[in-house]
Amino acid sequence: MHSSTKFLTGHGAALSGVIVDGGSFDWEGSPRAYPGLTAPVAPGKPSYAQAYGKRALEAYMRFGIVNDLGAALSPVNSFLLQQGIETLSLRMRQHLANADAIARWLAEHPVVESVDYAGLPSSPYHRIAQERFGGHAGSVFAFTVRGGRAGAERFFDALQLISRMTNIGDVRSMALHPATTTHVSFSAAERERLGITDGLIRLSVGIETVDDLIADLDRALQAAAR
Repeated sequence: MHSSTKFLTGHGAALSGVIVDGGSFDWEGSPRAYPGLTAPVAPGKPSYAQAYGKRALEAYMRFGIVNDLGAALSPVNSFLLQQGIETLSLRMRQHLANADAIARWLAEHPVVESVDYAGLPSSPYHRIAQERFGGHAGSVFAFTVRGGRAGAERFFDALQLISRMTNIGDVRSMALHPATTTHVSFSAAERERLGITDGLIRLSVGIETVDDLIADLDRALQAAAR
């Protein structure tokens, strides 16, 4: 299951999702029960797994979930998704180039404690990025500002170009403070165990001019240092 609201659509203008199935899962032989696919659809009728074989999940989603619950894209959202896919390769090149340049710049900044980006040689996941993804490490990563929560708050208040939003994979660059947003319901001990410190900032790097993004980050980091 993939949120195509992110990079595939790319412009923060539509909500959509994609389910991809290779048709190789043994629904009937699994130790976990999947009654929606293995139970008869009606008395005397075969199950989706029996009737459709490798296409059982597709049939279940189309004739069951979509038919009963209406989980289908609207025409406008479908159009926006298709339109976004047409420029995906162009946008991703810019996303990746910007993210790499910004991560390397952040790693050298005195106000930054650490950068969690697989494209950096210092990352424990650097080898995986090199071997499996051609050296690319995506455009969503995190870094830690010195000064804890107070430093993070000053950083956010000083941002001008980078938006303070929860979305990712948008053409616009966005920043988020996980400790007070996505993980605010976690206990302090649990956040610490997960590495979600008070100074952690999540960045989703967009396709703007990289020099402008770095200038915005530099201004915000100078504010954090104060």
